Amino acid sequence: MIAERISHHGRCWIIADASLHPPVTAEFFAPDFWQGRIVGSAPGRARALFVDHGDQRWVLRHYHRGGLPGRLIADRYLYAGLDRSRPVREWRTLAAAHAAGVAVPRPVAAALHRQGPVYRGDILLQRIDGAHSLADLLAQGEMPADWWAALAQVIAGCHRAGFWHADLNARNVICRQGRWWLIDFDRARQRPPGNWGWSNLQRLKRSLDKISAAGGLRYTASDWQGFLRAYQVSLN
Repeated sequence: MIAERISHHGRCWIIADASLHPPVTAEFFAPDFWQGRIVGSAPGRARALFVDHGDQRWVLRHYHRGGLPGRLIADRYLYAGLDRSRPVREWRTLAAAHAAGVAVPRPVAAALHRQGPVYRGDILLQRIDGAHSLADLLAQGEMPADWWAALAQVIAGCHRAGFWHADLNARNVICRQGRWWLIDFDRARQRPPGNWGWSNLQRLKRSLDKISAAGGLRYTASDWQGFLRAYQVSLN
């Protein structure tokens, strides 16, 4: 398990990997701090920057609301205690999943910046260099059957370990040369054994179908059936 360190810097609370030296401070969560060391960014609702920190490669992601609430209050959340905040919960879920051998990025640190009854949040994660999302891979062409099977094994391993992903979609699974990782564990949680893993697969299928309908993906019913068979075998 990754040992955690909690620190307080003015109105900013930070949970971080206790092995980090020097420790993460509040300025690490400000994009301006990384000027000259930003090497890319990720698409999507949340603002995510790829940054270099010495020999470390990190992702800095800011928490944003989706849907109608996101249009109204963007990145503010009601504060109900440190342990119930989204950054702290995601950091701890990722730390537990990483310790359980689930293929997730190692969490570095997370912060919440409190302003009275509300807060804003950010998280730092290790970056998987050279990885591409499932959506990007399928936009380039059909994917080999063994890559589908490897993806099924990773998702099944996540479910066997008891981790439910709140938004398993074609952009939240990434691959580097046939090896897969699951990303964006915001609102993910551990659950007791059950059939709840299939809801994750249904969410993934809806995501694939939605992007495919827009003319962006190349995959077949046979690909999906092979994926489901590999998932079932890996789950048992």
